[in-house]
Amino acid sequence: MALTDEPKRKPLTPLGWVLRIALFAVPLIVAGVLMWQTNARWQNVKIYKTAFDYELEYAKLGVLNSQFYVAEAYDNGFQTDVNKAEAVNWYRKAAYQSHAKSQYELGQHYLDGEGIARDDAEGFRWVQKAAFKDYPEGQLRAGQLLCEGRGVAADCVKGVELIEKAVGQGLPAAQAEMAARYERGEGVPKDAVKAWVLYALAHEALTWEQKEAPPSADVARVEATLTKAQLASAKTQFEARRPKREKPGKDKVAAF
Repeated sequence: MALTDEPKRKPLTPLGWVLRIALFAVPLIVAGVLMWQTNARWQNVKIYKTAFDYELEYAKLGVLNSQFYVAEAYDNGFQTDVNKAEAVNWYRKAAYQSHAKSQYELGQHYLDGEGIARDDAEGFRWVQKAAFKDYPEGQLRAGQLLCEGRGVAADCVKGVELIEKAVGQGLPAAQAEMAARYERGEGVPKDAVKAWVLYALAHEALTWEQKEAPPSADVARVEATLTKAQLASAKTQFEARRPKREKPGKDKVAAF
């Protein structure tokens, strides 16, 4: 054999092939396991704080607006899981600080049995507190409960008075509620003209920003029962009560 000739290599045995594969595979497997363990370790660890985290810290210190923020976050699942019981807990804390919307929301949770056992009397008590602070949604709900006799002795005269206060604040839901009562004569004498005016006001409040507002089925239904003179009177009343609004255009933005 010449000096320059290389010796022939023996073919690898099956064991040799296994060892060679293991030489490359084992480090990759070990690295993968370490990466998986690291990921699992950090999976539930926050590396930054959300707005909810900051507000929760302030809420625990008794800051009113933060308590309400946290309650709504738990109620709606904003930056945290939905937790109706915790929502009730934080609405209650804010409600005890005389926060009208929290009082209303706490009352609604009692009435709906969300996050707490249903209790109509407690529900009425809390929405009434919101109504006393001139919170329109509270006035509407307390008025409805008085008319229904739910959680309180029925007194639709007082109920209608509260709903009318919410109407005076321009709450579309209250306007629609009173319109329906005037149309059917529930708690008030039947008055198709007033029903038309209030339905029209509620519809206008909900659609005024739209380029082409759809017609209101409620307005059309009541209008079919009016004489020409009644309709003219209704339209005059509507225009007198209609809020002056400016639709957003090229150089205008909507007010939020």
